[in-house]
Amino acid sequence: MLTVSNEAIAAYFQSFEARILEVGSHLKHAMYTQAPHLIRERIIHKVPYADCMIGSEMVDWLLDLSVSTGAHSPALSRFQISGMWQTLLEHNVICHVTGELQFVDKLVCYRWVDGGRTDRRMANGVPGRFPLGDPRLKEEVPSREDIASAVFFLSTVGPDALFRMILKKLPQDRTPEELELVYEELLHVKALSHLSTMVKRELATVIGYEHHTHAGTVLFHQGDPGKNWYIILRGSVDVSIHGKGVVCTLQEGDDFGKLALVNDSPRAATITLREDHAQFLTVDKHDFNRILRDVEANTVRLKEHGQDVLVLEKINLPRGAAIEGGLTNTGKGHCCYSVMAGLAEKMLEYVLETRVDAQEDGAELDVFLEDLVLTHIIYLPTNTLCNYLKHYYSRAAEPHSDPLVVLDDLEHRLSARRRVVTFLWLWVNALGIHYFLDPAANAFVEELYCHVLEDHRTLPGMGPILARISALRDLREEARRTLARHPAVVLECGVLSTMAPSPNPVLPSDICNQIIHLSDTTSFALPIRMDKTATEICELVRSRLRSSHGEELALVEVKSSGEKVVFYDGDVSIATMLSLNSKLYVVSKDEIDSLVPQLDQNGPVESVHASVMEYVGSHELAQQLLVLHTQLFEATDEIELVTQVIGRDQFPGRVPSNLDLLMRRFNEVQYWATTEVLLALPQKRVNTLRKFIKIAMYAKENRDLMTLFAITLGLSNIAVSRLTHLWERLPAKLRRQFAEFESLLDPSRNHRPYRALVAKMSPPLIPFVPLLLKDLTFIHEGNKTYYNGLVNFEKMHMIANILRSFRQCKSRYSGTLVNFPDNVSKNIFPCFSYTNGAEENL
Repeated sequence: MLTVSNEAIAAYFQSFEARILEVGSHLKHAMYTQAPHLIRERIIHKVPYADCMIGSEMVDWLLDLSVSTGAHSPALSRFQISGMWQTLLEHNVICHVTGELQFVDKLVCYRWVDGGRTDRRMANGVPGRFPLGDPRLKEEVPSREDIASAVFFLSTVGPDALFRMILKKLPQDRTPEELELVYEELLHVKALSHLSTMVKRELATVIGYEHHTHAGTVLFHQGDPGKNWYIILRGSVDVSIHGKGVVCTLQEGDDFGKLALVNDSPRAATITLREDHAQFLTVDKHDFNRILRDVEANTVRLKEHGQDVLVLEKINLPRGAAIEGGLTNTGKGHCCYSVMAGLAEKMLEYVLETRVDAQEDGAELDVFLEDLVLTHIIYLPTNTLCNYLKHYYSRAAEPHSDPLVVLDDLEHRLSARRRVVTFLWLWVNALGIHYFLDPAANAFVEELYCHVLEDHRTLPGMGPILARISALRDLREEARRTLARHPAVVLECGVLSTMAPSPNPVLPSDICNQIIHLSDTTSFALPIRMDKTATEICELVRSRLRSSHGEELALVEVKSSGEKVVFYDGDVSIATMLSLNSKLYVVSKDEIDSLVPQLDQNGPVESVHASVMEYVGSHELAQQLLVLHTQLFEATDEIELVTQVIGRDQFPGRVPSNLDLLMRRFNEVQYWATTEVLLALPQKRVNTLRKFIKIAMYAKENRDLMTLFAITLGLSNIAVSRLTHLWERLPAKLRRQFAEFESLLDPSRNHRPYRALVAKMSPPLIPFVPLLLKDLTFIHEGNKTYYNGLVNFEKMHMIANILRSFRQCKSRYSGTLVNFPDNVSKNIFPCFSYTNGAEENL
C-alpha cells in the first residue's frame, strides 16, 4: 500500500499553498527578529528600492539558519537554498522588485509580500522593522522547531521549483549544476526509463517545460505537423481520433507525439487536456532527431563469427560533476564507454580487462563493476560466474622459443591471475558477510586459494596475488566462525523472538516455532527450520493426522480476509512469508475449500486492552523502534530485493527471509497504530493519536522512514480517518504535521516528495522499502532481460541503482558484526501477535 486516502480528513488539513504561506511567515518573522539589517533601502544602478533584500545575502542567511537549527545533515548547498527561495517566489511570498520570475543568488533586490502587496513599512524610522503595535507581532511566534520544520519542508519542495525554473531556460544558459539536477529528475520519469544514461544526459540539455491552465485545451489536432515530443509531468489527456472519439486516456508519466517525429508524418490523433494546470516536458523535433542520430553514432558493436557479443555506448563526460548529497551517484565512471548489452561471459571479460586494473584500493567501486556484482544472479548464476573466472584465471601461454615472447606471455598470465583475484576481492567487499552465505561463492575462495598457492611455487611475481587471496581466505574463516553459530529462534508463534539473530542474517538452520492448525480445529506448536520445504513440513505433521499414510497433504495459509494461499512443494521459509493474523494449516487437498477464518483473526476479542502507549513515552518508543528496525535493516541483503521481485522460484537456495522479517515489521507497526487508536477508550483516543504523530515526528528526526510511513499509513486507515470528531479535537499544529507526513506519500511524479526527502538525508537511514520494491518491479516488468540473445545491461544498471541506494542507506557496516545495545526492542511489543491485525475488519 503506497497511497493514502485523505477524503475523510481533508477538511482539517491545510493545502500545500497554505503550508507555503505559513513557512514564508515563519521565515519572515525569523528574518525580522534575527537579521533585520538585511531589510533596508538599497540603491541599484542609482535607483533606490525601499525595504529590500539582496539575493546573495538571502542565501547566506537561510544557509546559516539551516545549520543553526539543525534542520539538515549534510549542509545544503547555495544552489539548493536558491531553490527554496524560488519556491517562495513562485507562491508570491517574496517578489522581485521589477517582477522577474527567477530567483538568482546575486546582487538582485527582493521584498517580502504582505497580504497581496509588498511590505514597505518603516518602524519608528528604522527600515525593515515592524512597528511596535503591528498586529502581526501578536500572532503566534514560531518556535525553533517551527523554523527547523519550515527549512526542512522548503528543502524538500525546492528542487521541484528549481526544476521548472531550469527547464524554462535556453539550453545554452543551463549550468552544469542545473543540468545535473535535471538529469536526476529524468531518472524518475517513467517514459524515459528505457533510455540509456547518455541519452538522458543529452535530453537534460534540451528538454523544455509547458504549463497549461485550463482543462479542455487542445495541444494539437489530428493532421497537424509534429513539432514536439510530450511527456506528462502532471495531469492527464484524452486521445481522440476522427470517427472514433476518445480512444484512450494518458496519465502522468506517459508520453505521446513521438511517432510523428520519428516518421516525419502528421499527428495521428487529437490531444485534449482533462485537468486544469497540466504540466508537460517537451522535446523539440530537431533535438529529438539529433539525439537519435547521436545514439547510433555513439554505439559500438563487437562481433564474433558475425554475431554481436558486446554492445557499447560512447560516453561523453557531463559538463559538471555530480551534485553532492544524493544517495545514488550515477555521474561517476572511469571509462569512456558503457556497456549496453552483451553475452554474460563477454561482459565479465570486459570488466576484467578494462575496469579491474583501474580500481584503486580504497576508491569508490567502479559503477559497471558494481552493477555486475549486484545483478549477476539475474542472468549469470554464481556457480557459472565462478567457472568463467576459473577459466580466465587458467589461461595458458602458447609454447614459444623467443625469450621476449615468453616474458610477454608471463606478464599476460600474471595479469589474468591478478585480475581474477582482485575481482573476487572487490566482490567479497561489496557483499560482505552475505557473500559467504552462497555455497558456490564460499567454496570458490578456497578453490582459488589452492590455485594461487600452486602457481606461487612456479610463477615469479605471484607474491602480492597470494597475499590478497590469503586475506580473502582469512575473511572466509572469520565469516565461517560467525555463521557457524547455534540455530536461533527467529519467530516465536508469529512474534519476533528475543533470540533473533539480527543485525546478522538469518541462516537456513534457524528455527521458527510455528502454530500448525488442523482441519479438526486442533493446533500445536512445531519448531520448523528455515530451509524446510512445504512438503517436508507436511510430512512432519502427518503423524498427528487421522489420515492414511498415502493421502496427499497441503500446506495452506488462511488470511483474516478469507483468502487462502496454498504453498508450493518446494517453498521454504514459510513462517516468515505469512501475513499478519493469518493461520497455517496442514490438511488434505480435499479439505482446502472448507477452511475459513477463525473469530480471533478479525481482531482482538478481549474486552480489556493493556496498551504499552500508557507506560512508555513517545521519544523512548521511537528510539526502541529505531534500534530494532536498524537491526532488521542491517540483516537484510540488497540481493534479497531481487529475489523477492523476480521470483523466489528463480533462485534456488536464496530465500529473502530477512526481507520478509523487515516487511512483516512494517506491517506490524502500521496495524499497531490503527489498532491502538481504535481500541483506546474514547476519552484517551486523542492522546493516543497525538502520541503516534509525535512518534512519527521523532522517527523522521531519527531518519527511520519505515516507522514514519508505517504510522502514517496506519493512521490513514479508513477506520481511523473516518473518526471526524477525533481529528477535530486534535491540535491544529499536529493535524498540519500529519498532513505533511501524508504529503510525503503523494505518488505524483513517481513519488517525488519522498525522493526529495531522502535526497536531503545522509546515511545511515532506514528507507521506505515498499517503494524500493515497487521501483524494482516497475523496472523488471517494463524492460526485457534479453534482446536478441544479449543481456540487456541497461536494465541491470537501473536495478543496480536501486540496490545501490538500498546499500548506501546503511551505516558503515562493511559486512562484519555490528554491536547494538542490549535493548528491549524485541520484547516491547509482544502484543503484536494479538493486536497487529487491524486489517479489513477494524
